[in-house]
Amino acid sequence: MGKTASAEELAELDVFLEQFPNYKKTYQVTNALKGNDPEPAEVKPEDINGNLEEIWNRIKSSNENTVNEVKVRPMFRWQWVAAAVLIFIAAGALFYKKTAQQDSLTAENILHEIHVPYGKTQKLKLPDGTQVTLNAGSTFSYPEAFEKNTRDVSLTGEGFFEVTKNAKKPFLVHTARLVVKVLGTVFNVKAFNNDKTVETTLLKGKVQVELKNNPEKKIILLPNEKLIVINNREPKSIKPKEGKIEYQVTELPDVKPDEVKETAWVDNRILFTNEMFEDVAAQIERKYNVQVVFEDQALRSEQISGLLDKETLKEALGIIELTTPFKFRVDGQTVYLSKKEK
Repeated sequence: MGKTASAEELAELDVFLEQFPNYKKTYQVTNALKGNDPEPAEVKPEDINGNLEEIWNRIKSSNENTVNEVKVRPMFRWQWVAAAVLIFIAAGALFYKKTAQQDSLTAENILHEIHVPYGKTQKLKLPDGTQVTLNAGSTFSYPEAFEKNTRDVSLTGEGFFEVTKNAKKPFLVHTARLVVKVLGTVFNVKAFNNDKTVETTLLKGKVQVELKNNPEKKIILLPNEKLIVINNREPKSIKPKEGKIEYQVTELPDVKPDEVKETAWVDNRILFTNEMFEDVAAQIERKYNVQVVFEDQALRSEQISGLLDKETLKEALGIIELTTPFKFRVDGQTVYLSKKEK
């Protein structure tokens, strides 16, 4: 149990603070740390360390010049008062600094993780005001607050971003294959682990893309450009074949904003033009929360075109069936596709 200072000792402390006014402000900080002073003055630990050495020198000098025994005792007690005050102040200031650092680290380290199930999409607003729409089957994480010099988020799946401008804090989207760096813009990132490619589509502004396996290579995208990166799903021990094209930048067709197929999913639509059936099937799985099974593997490479909007699953498959020779059957949450007999 701690000892409570007597009235005599508190009186000596007041005399001490009057003799050394430089420490009066510092002492006020300790009261603030205990909740006694609503408006503390700012005191840095390094200032306390310097003041500690100064006060001991002054006390030592006073003792060396003292001859009378009667005067030695009060000064001896002042040493203890000075030591107690400074130790308490130093500990309090360091505790205050540590607590402030912990509060800052806590905000940055608390991560929100969003899992979007098949059959749904989700919209959210980030701490900086950035708007994000997540596609079905996506996982997205972001911190409680953007305290660092960059605004870092992580994505597995597909997201449509409308980033709030902040030139001092670039916005970084981390995926398994690449990192997209922006200051403020509108773009789409498609990075599902099982897809053959990872795509970044820019609608407004400017972005810089860095490949994880080649960080020195900076790819700059301009509006209406799309970066397509081969999603190497082979084991890391197997190196890609030499000469194989790793990525390419293409220009989007000159169409109306609501006819851009890369972002049609934001409005819960699937727009496809001469795409492989297996790629469209992956979109159907996410939109309708089903599993598509190709009983005839040749159907995977069939090229199909169309637009699926508010149709039910069977209506959507019926639309594709009009132009593609296949038949289907639905068993619960599984769709079986087979070749139609001539």
